[in-house]
Amino acid sequence: MDAAFDIKAWQPTRPPELGEEDLTPRLPDLINTLNTQTKDLQQHPYDPELWLHRATTLASLRFPELAVGDTYKALLLCRTINTRLREGRWQLGYRMGFWMLDESEHGTGETDELEQRIANLQSESHQVEVENLSSFPAEEEGLYLQRPYPWMRSEHRERDDELLDLLNKELLEQTTKEGHIKPICTIQRHAFGKRGLDGADSSELLGVFATRDLPKNTSLLTDESRCWGCIGPGLGGSTLNLHGGTGCGDPLHPNMESDDGEHDLRWVRERAGKDAAEIIALCRFLLCCREDKVEHPLDHHLVARLTPTYRKEKQRLFSREHDIVIPNDWLQQLGIDIFANANYDTWVLFEMKAREENNSWSDPLHCCVSPLFSLFNHCCDMNVQWNIDEDHTSLTIHAHRDIKAGEQLFVCYDQYMESQPVQARKKRMRKWLDEDCPCSRCVRETEEEAMRPSMNEEGTSSWDTAEKPTLPEDR
Repeated sequence: MDAAFDIKAWQPTRPPELGEEDLTPRLPDLINTLNTQTKDLQQHPYDPELWLHRATTLASLRFPELAVGDTYKALLLCRTINTRLREGRWQLGYRMGFWMLDESEHGTGETDELEQRIANLQSESHQVEVENLSSFPAEEEGLYLQRPYPWMRSEHRERDDELLDLLNKELLEQTTKEGHIKPICTIQRHAFGKRGLDGADSSELLGVFATRDLPKNTSLLTDESRCWGCIGPGLGGSTLNLHGGTGCGDPLHPNMESDDGEHDLRWVRERAGKDAAEIIALCRFLLCCREDKVEHPLDHHLVARLTPTYRKEKQRLFSREHDIVIPNDWLQQLGIDIFANANYDTWVLFEMKAREENNSWSDPLHCCVSPLFSLFNHCCDMNVQWNIDEDHTSLTIHAHRDIKAGEQLFVCYDQYMESQPVQARKKRMRKWLDEDCPCSRCVRETEEEAMRPSMNEEGTSSWDTAEKPTLPEDR
């Protein structure tokens, strides 16, 4: 947000309401203001007033989820300041970045003035917050569209050749474990041709292709994940927030044997209840960044490989608690300064969330992003099948039928829908696609359905009741 971006790249996550102001004339000034405020925060990250100011600008630019993220930080700083002031003998330093011991006996008036200032900031921050939570006061939730943030750098939008080489090394390593001496598949660019399905540049469309003939039932690989989550009892063992269920039965989950004791994630299950699985998966992505010493989450290869599905019309809910508060609490538990470290800004968390949702598989209790499986494209006429292992953190992939060398390997994102009619499959695929499923089977069956005569209430087909064309006489 600290650099100017093209006005044409601005895609607000809150669509304008009927009769709402056209922001086009104000956009240059709003963008400049956002840049300036972000630079100010880099210099003075512990000033709640600066977070409030940027939240107001983000709200004006129609990014409600980001406005709530900034007001949360403003309120958190205000609470911290109030706590220290109540302890007495402390004086707030310049721009609230440090504290000084107050040895004077005369500071009460200044303290009262500061407390009033903080109270005003809290009130203003709360007001901006609730204005961007469309479900408030019933729920602390708001509506937004998953869209690309205009300030996101190009290296975080694209997958470079270095990453592609790394992915192919991973693929080779995993297929070798299945006993394959030579490579059996490879990841390539231009999965659907040089110009893609819509005629645009297709270098970002990756696909997995067979490098040799693969007989039916050939085991391709076992894909193990570091980023997964599940619902279940929390730290106290309570299951009250699971609405009658008991959750995942694995006594170790949601933790792994390799986890440090300080990274216990059961508190997330306790706070998020039945919604904990996806949140824990996001927390594990953040943990991987910390463990692997990657400074920016979008640079981590487990995140960089994933593509989001951005939405044009379908809004979804965001939760202040689940999407902002809990991830930030986890970041602080990992030792990350959520105020001074802009790499973990709220927009980064929502970009990661969009990528996780588009690439995860789930059941009622679990959510998992499998790193290699996520690179397989979808087709309702799949040639590769996948099965979840008992631990729900890995899956196996094998050939569903005989596959020829050079064929792209396709999975069905929801294998339970394979036998369903085309309209039911299209509806289900909307979870991952922002359009009708474009696979060859859906296109073919849609065309066949359009050609099929419809039946009226009397059981007579539209062909029987339609005016018949005049046919030429036989000659």
